[in-house]
Amino acid sequence: MLKTLRHKLIDTLWETYLHATPDMQIIQKALQRKGMHTIIQDHFAVIDLPSQHSGIPVLQEIFTTLGYEERGKDYLAEKQNDFLWMAEKNCQDSPVHTVLPQVVVADFRLQEMPEAVRKIIAHYANQTRPFNRELVQQYLQNGDEQTLLNCTEYFADYFKGRDWPLPTVKEFECVREFNELLAWVLVFGRRPNHFTVSAHLLGKFNGIADFIHFIECETQLPLNEGTGKIKGDKQSGLAQGSTVGITKKIRLADGEIDIPTAFVEFVWRYPHSENQQEKWGDYFQDFIGVNANRVIESLYVDD
Repeated sequence: MLKTLRHKLIDTLWETYLHATPDMQIIQKALQRKGMHTIIQDHFAVIDLPSQHSGIPVLQEIFTTLGYEERGKDYLAEKQNDFLWMAEKNCQDSPVHTVLPQVVVADFRLQEMPEAVRKIIAHYANQTRPFNRELVQQYLQNGDEQTLLNCTEYFADYFKGRDWPLPTVKEFECVREFNELLAWVLVFGRRPNHFTVSAHLLGKFNGIADFIHFIECETQLPLNEGTGKIKGDKQSGLAQGSTVGITKKIRLADGEIDIPTAFVEFVWRYPHSENQQEKWGDYFQDFIGVNANRVIESLYVDD
């Protein structure tokens, strides 16, 4: 049941993300023209506000309940942003194409922020609703088809975005001036801010540079060029890049702002050995903080 529930939840999150992310739709159509009709997902990311009822501890508990396990963690000091990544349990020896995407969950260290920012975040984060552990456990114990549907709907609702009121423009700008990533989460909440394409598993490209060239030529989408279009290399085991999130007007409590809704990342995970590349564990499967620090800036507004 847990495997089915994981599939259904990720499919739901993917469809919501796809609807809100025009650049992924454009990339998807470009890949289809090249004969690739299925996006192979590497991971997706969810960032939450920290509070008694939200943040990494709750997100980690949820995905643990769904059959994921922690694989590693890191801290982006520049963004006061803690994150950890999780993968399906016991997937090391599974065929690489059958493993569901990893999930990155994250929140922030409010103690590292100015008092004005802390007050704004605490005001909204403290209004988040608690995760209903008892209800989920009841769903999982029943296990019938209707219960599975109800459980999927509960999780999908939990990850649809924020469950606190919209901030004012002044509050948003105060937070954004100090931490742009935190300001994005204040507006959109715990919904996937990106999904990632496993470019190395598509079977049509010679490397990350080849894939990025394809994206540039076939989609004309702007790319995140912080520290270069390609972050990482074969020596580190991971190379990645991303689009720049398309900016939209979003209405807050008392006015409008311009802000990206999401972006697309693409990765190239290198195998540990050139002789065996069939199992999930045959590839480098960790994350590199210095790369993530720049990639997540695809959510920033280009001033």
